Amino acid sequence: MGYSSALIQRKYKDIVGKRYESVLKEYGEFLLTEEELFVPEVRSILVPLDLFVHGITDEAIDVLSAYNATISLAYITDAGVLELLGQTLDRSSAEEFRAKKEEYGRQLLEQTAAKLEEHGLSTQTRMFVGHTGDDVVRMAKNYDMVALSRRYADGESADLSISPTVLRICQRVETPALIY
Repeated sequence: MGYSSALIQRKYKDIVGKRYESVLKEYGEFLLTEEELFVPEVRSILVPLDLFVHGITDEAIDVLSAYNATISLAYITDAGVLELLGQTLDRSSAEEFRAKKEEYGRQLLEQTAAKLEEHGLSTQTRMFVGHTGDDVVRMAKNYDMVALSRRYADGESADLSISPTVLRICQRVETPALIY
């Protein structure tokens, strides 16, 4: 019997009485196991950015600053969008679009890195063309945590929901994920 179970048995022994065993059986899946009580050390955090992320919130910075970790900012230009534009527009228009989005990416990386560094956080930046979901899942294997904007790879939806890409990434990564 683990520490948690022993603690619960002592605390609720007289309150629940005979019903304790049924309560423990019914709600056991909601109780943390010994392995789950262990808090992993976070030394590196991946923060993917794209066209739809407009920066990082102060609340997210507060959470990230709790870790003594290097934050890697990665601006990903969606290869699928660039391919589609290359097929529908002439070459010069597609290149102009790509150049504008890369310039936006550089500015966003610089602004976000400066904002994080103001709070004493160490940052690294990189920029590449790839697949916004699959590349984050692949890269997350090399980091202790992933921090995702709820708008990442979503577009400009009017509601306050979480992007389907963010949900899919959270389901596929093995590291802890923070959604801001």
